[in-house]
Parts: sequence; C-alpha cells; structure tokens
Amino acid sequence: MRAVIYARFSSDLQDNRSITDQVSMARKYADMRGFVLAGVFEDAAISGASLINRPGLQRLLVDAAAQKFNVLVTESLDRLSRSQADIAALYERLSFLAVRIETLADGHVSEIHVGLTGTMSALFLKDLAQKTRRGQMGRVKAGRIPGGRSYGYDVVLAREDRGQRVLNAREAAIVRRIYSEYASGRGTLAIVKSLNFEGESGPSGGTWNVSALVGSPKRRNGLLNNELYRGTIVYNRQRFVKDPATGKRVSRANPESEWQRQDVPEFRIVDEALWARVQRLRESRGGPHIHHQRGPKRLLSGLIYCGCCGARYNIASRDFLRCSAKSNSGTCDRSRLVRMAEVEQRVLVSLERDVLTERMFDLAVGAYREEFARAQGDRGAMRVRLESELADVQKKSDRLLKLVEEGHADPAVAGPRLNELANRKRSIAGELALRPDDAPVIPAGDGAASYRELVEGLRRKSLGGEADERKAADLVRGLVRRVIVLPRDEDEPQVIEIEAGSSPIGVNTDRDCNVGCGGWI
Repeated sequence: MRAVIYARFSSDLQDNRSITDQVSMARKYADMRGFVLAGVFEDAAISGASLINRPGLQRLLVDAAAQKFNVLVTESLDRLSRSQADIAALYERLSFLAVRIETLADGHVSEIHVGLTGTMSALFLKDLAQKTRRGQMGRVKAGRIPGGRSYGYDVVLAREDRGQRVLNAREAAIVRRIYSEYASGRGTLAIVKSLNFEGESGPSGGTWNVSALVGSPKRRNGLLNNELYRGTIVYNRQRFVKDPATGKRVSRANPESEWQRQDVPEFRIVDEALWARVQRLRESRGGPHIHHQRGPKRLLSGLIYCGCCGARYNIASRDFLRCSAKSNSGTCDRSRLVRMAEVEQRVLVSLERDVLTERMFDLAVGAYREEFARAQGDRGAMRVRLESELADVQKKSDRLLKLVEEGHADPAVAGPRLNELANRKRSIAGELALRPDDAPVIPAGDGAASYRELVEGLRRKSLGGEADERKAADLVRGLVRRVIVLPRDEDEPQVIEIEAGSSPIGVNTDRDCNVGCGGWI
C-alpha cells in the first residue's frame, strides 16, 4: 500500500518542530504498517477551519485524484480540518477516490470517527473563539491593545503582559502635524503629497496615500478617525467570519452599542480640542468620496492600469478615470484622465477586428481538438484500468462470499472485508459514470462570427436583451486580462495596450497597422 503523510499546525507562534514531530511519528506508524511512503504534505501556521486556503492539502487532493496513493496518514483528524462539514466532505471525497484515512490515535478512520471528532473539533473552535474574545476584553480593561501595531506607537514585546505600547516620538510628531494641517483647512491629498515629497514612510512602510488618512468613518479606521490618538482604546468594532466558499475571513461591523472603550491618557497624541475640531471638519465636508460610492459595474471595471506606475485606474467622476497613485498619493505625475466610454470602445473595436476572426477561431478549435484527443487517450487508459480493477474486486468479493457460505470463513471476520470491497466497487462505478465516452460538441466555423456579432452589439448598444449583454460582457472579460493606459503629452492621444493571455496586444487608434506589426493591433 502506498501512503502519504499530512502534517499541519495552526499558529505562527509555533515553529516547524511541530511539523517535524508529526511527520516523524507518522513515518514510524507507516513503517509498522508496512506502507510504502509516497510523499509528505505540510501546511505551516494555517488554520484548520477551512480546506480552501491550504496549499499542502490541495496538492494532496490532486495526487489522490491521480491515484498516486491508497492511504493518508496523519496525527489526528483535526490536523485535516476542525470544520465539521469539511471533515465529512473530505472523508467522502477520499473514500470516493479509494483512499482511506489512518490516524496515529485511532487507526483506520470510519464514519463514526468522522462524526464524533468533527463535532468535537467544531465545538473546540467555538470555545476557543469565545475564550480569545474574553481574554482580549480583559486586556483592554487593563489598558492593553489586543491588536496589531498602530502608527505612532511601538509594540513592547512582553510574553507575560502582551498588548503594551509606547509612543514613537517621530511618528507621533507626524500624527500631530497631520491633525494640525487638516484642522487648518489643508486637503488630505496635499498633506500626503508633502509627506511623500519629504520621504516620510507611511504606516505600511511605503508611500502615504489619502486612504491612510480618511479610512472609513463608520469603522473608525484611518489616522483621522483613530480614537487612540485622543487616549481611548476602542475594541470590538468588528468581527470576522470565515466565508465557506473561499476560506477567507470577512469582516462584519458590530453595532456601536457593542463597542468597548477604555481611557488610556498615557497614549494621547493630540489634545481634545484639536481632535474635536478635526471631527467637526470631517463631518462638514460631507458624505463618502466618489471612490467609495458604488455605481453600476462597467465592462472593464478593475482591469485598467496606469502604464507609468502600474497602479489601477479609479473613478474620478461619473465618466472619467484617473490613476489611483496620482489621486491618492500624488506619486504619479504623468498620467492623465481617461474617458471610460472611449477606452471601452477602443477595446471592443480591437477585439472585433483582430481577435474574433475566423483564423483565430480555427486556431483555437485546432488546439482544443489536439488537447482533447490527448486527454481522450488518457481517459481511455484510465477507463480500462478501472474496469479491470472493478472485475478484480468483484472476483474477490464473490470468492470471499462463497467461503462464508461454505463455512470456510467466519462471517464476523469476513464482514468488514466484504464492506470494504463493496465500498470500492461503488467508488469505481462512480468514477466510471463520471467519464463520458462522447466527445463534446465543438461549434462549426461560424463561431468567431457569432462572437464578433455579440461584441459588435455591445459596442453599438444594440443587443437584444440582458442575457446577450451579459454573455458579451463575460466574453470580453474572459479575453482581456488588463488594459494598460500609456500616457502621452497633452496634444497626443493616449496609447492603450490590451493584455490578453500571456502576451500583450496593443491598441492605438492613431496607427494603421495589422496583426504582424510588432504586437500592435
């Protein structure tokens, strides 16, 4: 039997010795069981609350699907996952692939282990979250900060009394300067331009930008909203929940009634009068910035970048876009405004004229047919192997059943083996059912024309309905990875380069050129 080992620890406060110890014990277990070790998979300092964000486990599943091993050895089930739903789904998936799970504590894992251990692990996570929150609230009451570093303060490393901070004199002076200049009427962009010109590092160590100052008034982030500068710790403003679809944490704002405040006058950087003046000025300057207002999603939203600095273009007004580095930090000095409708039109014309052609479509279909033929050969070989294994499993099952019927085998001993063979038969049958023999239908040679008609309709705003518009928009976003705007002098048109796939194709409406001219089309 070929076996692999999986090891994981969840906290970056641990070290790789935890992984090493798990692997060492699993190797001994595999040797005792006579397994041939086929690989070791690891995930260091990654939570067990989700399967999605663990590259080691994902690679293991890929090898399992390729039938590279038969047994998965791990220290305990909670190393695979602490999520009740995930561990059940993982067990079902591996069973389907004819891979059994064995742990050092329980040996061969069954449905009973999965149910009991999954429930206990889920309860452990919930209990751990409650205890962590309770401990952090206690830290806040003691005048400690249970979070990351805030600009203006340095972290005091103390294992026994965590959360201590001390003022950083240089950064505190920058905070006071920002508050004073803003209170005097200076704009946020002017402030960050000055800081960047003087070479002052921002909170993240790079350049300053407007968002570092204004943040979100609702969530009280951003330098101009941070109550720590007035000597007040604010805790429990938000909570984090894990999105089961992505495995990533998503923040959710808590109502202000649930916030916890604690006065810490020793952390005050700006006096109360200056703080109040800045907050009144913030309120008087109105609602959210246009960057934060949600409008209808445009065809190329999020795909347009500055050719000078590489920053993404953001909304400057209803119809225009501007380089975000220029509008947020003033570090880009060559970019110009671009009209969104113009960029869309030029991109659509280029796709219509030079990409969605019969020749390009025929090349794509030819490449697809070659790949499909190769894959069909692989699938055919796999089907033969599965059918052969299914026949072998059936023979073993029939032979064992005959021994039981003739009294040559104890039913209590043979029963588990018969169940194992039955599960393997179901697994193989399921795999065979998922391997259709028929080739997919490939559209005839008019495919490019129909696609081009969709894009042309989108450009002329003459499509028949919402379904066609969505189909055309999906087609365009599938073809275009990025649109790069290369600024020119004020009296020259800006060049637009479309990056599609792994090689760029450019668009310049002032050049008359064909597919063969150096990548420009």
